[in-house]
Amino acid sequence: MSRSPTLTEITSDPHHQAALAVLGELHLRAADRQRGLISGHRTSLPIIAEGQGGRQFLLKYYLPSPPDAVLPAGARPDDYARREVGFYRLLDSIDPERRDIPAPRTIMVGPGDLPAWILLEWLPAAVGPTEEVIGQDHIATLLQRLSAVPTERLLGRRSFPLEHWDPIGYLDRIRAMYDSVLYTLGEARWRHVQRFFAEAVRWTDGRKHVLVHGDFTESNIVVTEEGKPFLVDFECVGIGNRDHDLAWFWIHSNRHQNWKRELLARWFGNTVGSDRIRAEWGIRSALAYLAIRRLRWGYLTQGDEDTRQGANLALLDAALEGGRELFPV
Repeated sequence: MSRSPTLTEITSDPHHQAALAVLGELHLRAADRQRGLISGHRTSLPIIAEGQGGRQFLLKYYLPSPPDAVLPAGARPDDYARREVGFYRLLDSIDPERRDIPAPRTIMVGPGDLPAWILLEWLPAAVGPTEEVIGQDHIATLLQRLSAVPTERLLGRRSFPLEHWDPIGYLDRIRAMYDSVLYTLGEARWRHVQRFFAEAVRWTDGRKHVLVHGDFTESNIVVTEEGKPFLVDFECVGIGNRDHDLAWFWIHSNRHQNWKRELLARWFGNTVGSDRIRAEWGIRSALAYLAIRRLRWGYLTQGDEDTRQGANLALLDAALEGGRELFPV
C-alpha cells in the first residue's frame, strides 16, 4: 500500500510548484496530506486545497504530455484537458447543482481557450476498505444516472473532443493500431478481429447512445459518508455503447469472482432474446478493444518483453469467442 505524500515531498516538482502558484493566486493553500491522489492517465495533477474556515477543494492542474508518452491511437495531448473542462462547462449549464449528474460542482475554471486548471468541489469519501465502501447498488445507481443524461447537448460543442465509445469507434481506433499490433496478433487473429467487429456493429447498431464516463473504475468513484456515490475524472467522457462503463469496471476490478459474477448477472437483469445478445456484444466489443489497446501499449513500451502479453491475448480471445467462458451462468 502506498502512503500519501507530504506537502514537502510534492513541492520539489516544477509542475507542483506551478500548481501551488495557482493556489496562491486563489488565496488557497495545499492541504498538508494529499491522501495519495494521482491521475490515472498522468495527464493532470490533483491537489487538495484549503481555504478560509477549513473548506476544502480539489485543484486539477493539467500537465503537458511528455515527449515519449504513448497516447491511445488517435489521441492528441490536450484532448484530456479539453474534454474534461468542456464537460464541466456543459454540466454548469444544464445541471449546476448536480441534482441529476453525480459529479463534483465546479468552483472556478482557469482562463484561456485551453485552461491550465480547474477548481472543483472536494468530495470527502467515506472511510473504509473499497470493498466495503463501494457496493453494487452504488455502481448500478451511477450507471443508471449516466444513461439518463440527454446526449444531444454533448454534440457539436466547440473545443470539446468528445469520445465515441461504440463498436464503430472501437474499430476505427483498432485500425489505427494496425502497424503496432499486427506482429503480436498475427494475420489470422487480425482477420478474426475484423469479422468480430463487423458482427458487433450489426448487433448494436441502432441502440440509443448514452453518456459514457470512459474510465469507470473504483478509483474514479467516490462514496461519501452519507452513502451517496459520485464520479470524478471526466477526461475520457463520451457517448456510445451503454455497456462500455460496466465492461470497463468489470475487467478492471480486483473483486472476488463471485462478486463480479453477481454484478454481471445484475446488469443483464431480465434481458432475454435479442436484448441479451446485444448486451453481450456490447460488453464483448468493449473488452476486445481494451485488450488490443493494452497489447499496443505493451508492444510500444516493452516490445517482446511485455509480461502482460499472454494475459491480454487471452482476454482478447475470450471476448472474441464469448459464450460461457466469458459469461458463466
